Amino acid sequence: MIKQTKAVLSSIKVKLFCWFWLITILSILTTRFIITQLSDDILILAPHEGDRGHLHNISRRITRAQPADVLDFLENFQRRGRFKIKRAFGNPPELWIKEVTGGKLMTSSGNDLPALKNYLSGNDFTELKTYQFPELRLTGPQQVTINNKDYQFFVAVKESRKHFTMLFFSQLPPWARIALPLVISFIFCWLLARNLSKPLLSMRSVANRLGDGDLSVRVNDGAGRSDELGSLARSINQMAEKLEISLLAQKRLLGDVSHELRSPMTRLQMALGLAQKSSGDQENLSKHLQRCEIEVHRLDQMIADVLALSRLENALHQLNFAKLDLTGLLDILLQDAQFTADEKSIKLQLEAVKNSQLKADSQLIASAISNVLGNAVKYSPQGSNIDVTLRHQGNNAVLAIADAGPGVPEHALAQLFDPFYRVAEARDRKTGGTGLGLAIAKQAVLAHRGTITAKNNDSGGLTVTIQLPLDNIQPEQTDAG
Repeated sequence: MIKQTKAVLSSIKVKLFCWFWLITILSILTTRFIITQLSDDILILAPHEGDRGHLHNISRRITRAQPADVLDFLENFQRRGRFKIKRAFGNPPELWIKEVTGGKLMTSSGNDLPALKNYLSGNDFTELKTYQFPELRLTGPQQVTINNKDYQFFVAVKESRKHFTMLFFSQLPPWARIALPLVISFIFCWLLARNLSKPLLSMRSVANRLGDGDLSVRVNDGAGRSDELGSLARSINQMAEKLEISLLAQKRLLGDVSHELRSPMTRLQMALGLAQKSSGDQENLSKHLQRCEIEVHRLDQMIADVLALSRLENALHQLNFAKLDLTGLLDILLQDAQFTADEKSIKLQLEAVKNSQLKADSQLIASAISNVLGNAVKYSPQGSNIDVTLRHQGNNAVLAIADAGPGVPEHALAQLFDPFYRVAEARDRKTGGTGLGLAIAKQAVLAHRGTITAKNNDSGGLTVTIQLPLDNIQPEQTDAG
């Protein structure tokens, strides 16, 4: 469930949806943030109608009441007037008074607002306006005379920054209101496009270089992603790796074949030359022609083995996987091998679990086992035994074929499965063969994610062990035969 959820969330369609959704949200939030940052300046607007009404009412009260001085008026305003305004309007305004001649500031509240005080002290006011601060609205001045002294009255009302932000945005010119969200969304969309296009451009570059023959190139950008682009990058890398492995195997095999063909071709040419010289001697002519026939047969066998090995070493070769009863296959292969073994009075003995099933290409597995059995019969002495065992170890089928031959030098064990490799003692070709049988067996086993190894027996002879992954089917019981 967790893996499925992770796979869905990692898909590119979900990412695109989330990106566009995120871009919309971030564009709104960023636009608001930028406006807020830019909105520290003070906006000068037309007089606020409500505030102008407050100032007009205050001016009438002063004219009617004729207070002794401004402090007397402030005391009376705090006690009565401010309460009435609060009851009528909810959020009461604060009254600020500036002395025209001396510039002294007085307020109806004890709030210390440095920005407002500095603005009132540092500026001269002649016309009634509303001054919009980030969190405050100031309207004034209203010219008032108290006891022959001139004053300027201002009304300050607290407001939220949100209101000021919207007001500031509304004051921007139309082109700026359009350009700001466009620029912000452009930046986020560019980041999205870059995030998607960078791995695609890298893949295109890799594909072009692969087409030019550079099979060592790999996709680095995007290969670690968990979405479809990452999967595509990894698929391209796997394809390039398989192509490189196949090409290197073909080159290596071509070099090996070129080297191995020289000996039989040389012997064939020599036999043909001798046959031509012995045209009058029927016995020698027959002997040389027989030699030519042997060499042609070896060449034919070598070419067939080379083609088989080439197909197996091709990383793009498709296998025909199906359920296979390995125990049943062994019975058939041992019966076939016993015909050859009977010529040397060799006995093949099988001890295997029943119903050992796995998913495999039956033709390839049969070819691998046949090659190993053929080698065991070939190098085993007259009248000996070859022990074949099949058991289950964990989630693997383990097949061991032990002969009674001379074994292999320890230093040669690692090279035993290389194409055209022959142990020094076997180079005289008296036993025949092309040196490709075990190489074919190795590639067939590797194609099934298995392993093949060889080791010398303590009592003499060689044991070749093939290990193949099972199809999670447990063995039933042991059967000796």
